[in-house]
Amino acid sequence: MYLIISQLCLALTGSCFPENVFEDILFYLLQGQRKRRITLGNKVRDFHKMTPFQLSLSGFPREYYSGDEYDTLNKIKKLLGVRRVRKSKGFQKTFFTKTSAISGEKHIMEPVFISLKTWKGEGFRPLRRSHLGDPIWKPHPENHNSLKIILYFKSLNDMKAVDSLFRQKGFNEKKKYTLKTLDISWMSKCVFCGDFMKPRSERVRTSCSDSEELSRYCNYGLPISSKTGYEWTSYITDVPICTCCRNSKERQSENRMNMLSRNGEDFATPPSHFKNSKEYHQLIARMYPKPDLSHIPKDIKLDWATPLDYSLTYWDLTEPPSHGSASFWHPDLSADEYMRYKQYERNLSIEDAAGEMDDRDSTDSWMDSG
Repeated sequence: MYLIISQLCLALTGSCFPENVFEDILFYLLQGQRKRRITLGNKVRDFHKMTPFQLSLSGFPREYYSGDEYDTLNKIKKLLGVRRVRKSKGFQKTFFTKTSAISGEKHIMEPVFISLKTWKGEGFRPLRRSHLGDPIWKPHPENHNSLKIILYFKSLNDMKAVDSLFRQKGFNEKKKYTLKTLDISWMSKCVFCGDFMKPRSERVRTSCSDSEELSRYCNYGLPISSKTGYEWTSYITDVPICTCCRNSKERQSENRMNMLSRNGEDFATPPSHFKNSKEYHQLIARMYPKPDLSHIPKDIKLDWATPLDYSLTYWDLTEPPSHGSASFWHPDLSADEYMRYKQYERNLSIEDAAGEMDDRDSTDSWMDSG
């Protein structure tokens, strides 16, 4: 089966599947009855259309997606011009076209791929049709459908330009609603090396969760408690780290100064961009003294393989001690130095705990003997 799908992918896209894509993506798509499976051809195309430059789009009024899934998707497709549906020229001119102030030349920045995902909100009661059987759905007033739109762009410049246009012109004066964009590119890039991870991007795209909510929980590194039954969502509610960087001390050391930091930022927005990370970590290095390692044996036995293993979460590595982090990796320390330093502290804590147990045992013995 995997061989057939791989050949299909090569024929449709001209490129092969990334490593582990079957275990991470296709295995879940192939579950269930055959008659209910989504066409794999479309899935393969969509998978390869994704790019690292991603904007989440929200803010459409409820009337755009208060009906059933078919009506909702048709309305949005018509507005955005998805696939074979005729485009809305007004929408394209407003948000996907930039005019040069000097030459007057127009530059079109249409997304190379637009993902639409609809689902029913939690506790959503079954929608009912009228007694005549017409296709007008009547949702319960306390519940609502949910819609997630992700725009994928060819380049970072196109993404930034469109993001700026939505921020300038997103307010609809007539209908009183505001279209909002959120840069979610970081959620599909390794926070160490910055490589684009398509399997994770696919999970971000297809998860039944609002992008802003998902970004917030990825930043915290905690699972979404109300979505525990949805395994794809729970899989991506942690900081994105590629397999190579997660298991390699050398890669973590090489990319130490590129690491993202959420210090002082809103959890619903992307962390610091990679281009600012080096300056940030250099500033932190000047603010906090480098730990003294002269008393730590160089041949100390290490219990773990990478710096990340010595921290509870990724964010603890980059947050200074003043923010409550006990696992801070000082920028002036190499990976080996940091690991020896944390191992030494770990050994001391184990010895202290063992000493307390010995004292407690001797006290209990003295009391028992009396």
